[in-house]
Amino acid sequence: MSRIRYDEQTAAAFKAVREVPRDGLAEWREAIACHLRVSPGLTLLDIGAGTGAFAAAFSDWFGVDVLAVEPSAAMRDQIPRLPRIQVFDGSASALPLPDTSADAAWLSLVIHHIPDLTIAAQEIRRVLRPGAPVLIRQGFPGRCDRVELVRWFPETARTIATYPSVEETCQAFAAAGFHQEALEPVRETYPASLADFLGQVDTFRRADTTMRNLTEEEFLRGKDRLRRAVQRADGTGNQESRTNWLDLLVLR
Repeated sequence: MSRIRYDEQTAAAFKAVREVPRDGLAEWREAIACHLRVSPGLTLLDIGAGTGAFAAAFSDWFGVDVLAVEPSAAMRDQIPRLPRIQVFDGSASALPLPDTSADAAWLSLVIHHIPDLTIAAQEIRRVLRPGAPVLIRQGFPGRCDRVELVRWFPETARTIATYPSVEETCQAFAAAGFHQEALEPVRETYPASLADFLGQVDTFRRADTTMRNLTEEEFLRGKDRLRRAVQRADGTGNQESRTNWLDLLVLR
């Protein structure tokens, strides 16, 4: 499993280019709302919260309290300090929280960073109240055909193939008493153009696990694909919209 060491420079790069703008997450809000069962006083556990984009979104969207757990100090420093967000140093396998203290868990693009999913699932089970859902936003092996990076940099699928599959993830959580409730693809959109992405792609490479594993030749080939697409768009005047699809796996 590939991992990035998130120092201050990498964390800043992540926040600059990896966070999906809030307007592009409308379909995620709708999909999550179908499974979260929001009620007054709900507490959501954001595991591997990164720079806090989803922690802030959950707080704003649903008015819930968020416990943002992130092992990287540089990433934690980027999380917005809002009244409904508490920030903790910890990981999926060592959550610094009491038993039965959360009503839902959210893991966004994080399960491939967890050394032992079975241990993490047991720890999540400990912290969640009975019946609480686990919501996982992830690109799974064999289900990444509409992932934007794979389109331009097809070799990134090689790294995704090493990530836990849907089946492996469900098996790890089943051992902790969870069962699969839903698996659905969700679209996210970017207001920035392909030309903007081309201008950011070197920074993106520093902040993305799959991009870091590309060889220089693979990266340059993908960059050239992007450049040609931008040139075609400039020639026709039709700017191509940017979309990305990831899975929402719900366990309960």
